[in-house]
Amino acid sequence: MMPKLNLKFLESFGFLLHFASKGNLRFSDSFRFHLVSFLILIAFKFVVSPLSSEPKFQTKPKQSKPSEILKRDLNSEIVIPVFGINLHLFADEKSDVLRKLKFGEPVRFDKDSLESPKEDWIPVKLEDGLSGFIKRSVVRSVPAKQYLSTLVFEAEKMILSKQIDFLAKQEIADTIFAISSTGKFTGDEFIFLRAKAGFFLKKTVDLMNEKGIKPDNDPNTLEFLKRHQTKLLYDYSSGKYYVDANYFWKLLESYPKTKHSDYAGYLATESIPVIDCGVDLRCRLEEIRKGKLRYLYLFPTGNYVALYTKDVVKVLDSMTKDPDSIPCFPPVKEAIKSEISQMIRYASEIGPREKKQILPHLQILKKECFR
Repeated sequence: MMPKLNLKFLESFGFLLHFASKGNLRFSDSFRFHLVSFLILIAFKFVVSPLSSEPKFQTKPKQSKPSEILKRDLNSEIVIPVFGINLHLFADEKSDVLRKLKFGEPVRFDKDSLESPKEDWIPVKLEDGLSGFIKRSVVRSVPAKQYLSTLVFEAEKMILSKQIDFLAKQEIADTIFAISSTGKFTGDEFIFLRAKAGFFLKKTVDLMNEKGIKPDNDPNTLEFLKRHQTKLLYDYSSGKYYVDANYFWKLLESYPKTKHSDYAGYLATESIPVIDCGVDLRCRLEEIRKGKLRYLYLFPTGNYVALYTKDVVKVLDSMTKDPDSIPCFPPVKEAIKSEISQMIRYASEIGPREKKQILPHLQILKKECFR
């Protein structure tokens, strides 16, 4: 704030300054110069200096009342967004560490704690009944309705990070699958969580394949694969693991009218391993039918219809642009005829725009292979 200046002081100072600089008294120029300088110095000391030296007070961060902290914790859910948080016996970093918590591990506010609420610590209880304290600054406390979206957001951020190693990604996939199996989530939330869990498993297995990690030489990885063996496929020719696309197809078929079934269909399509079919026509047709065409059939207005239609048309066009080159030499195998028939049935029930683009190519295949 500006200090209150005495008006008379300012008037007197102005008079003296004028008198010293332009007065009629016969002062030498040197004396007059020093007198003016002296008056300016005094003015600076009493007017300017107080402004620049005004004390600055640092405001203390507002401390919440214990009752406010308690109310906030009672109405919040806790998300563990990092790895290896210490669970302390008491609300003190020097107290014993009971164990480390896993990423996303379910914990809840311990309302029965005898400790008074603290700004820096949260008393929590684990699923196994173990109680302790965790640092508030390293977790996220959110309203109950935001718990699932926050958990998945933090998990996806980690699973996509190149800084997170293979073991950490295993922990994320395990945790999300475990949470999805608790029965706490149903309907839209359940299919969303299960689809995301499958996606996290896929990204983890993709990293394993990329790094060339062999389960025979890594007991932890072997146990991880055993835990999820019903969701995985192994390709002996390449020595790689894949998430079974049927995991996602079965999920969306069990919950066909949920708002996240389209996402599950997308993941199913993207999980089909790329196979080098060569000139094997049945293999090439089956790959299209089981993947992108199946998506178009199940989700005629889905988010990925335009993308997948373009891909299917591109492949079929390359197969049928020269009908004489289609490898349908007699006797044509029944497996090829069966694939074409199923593809025509799918294409007959997709959207009209997509049907117009895809069906003519299938009719060419039928003409060449059914004669």
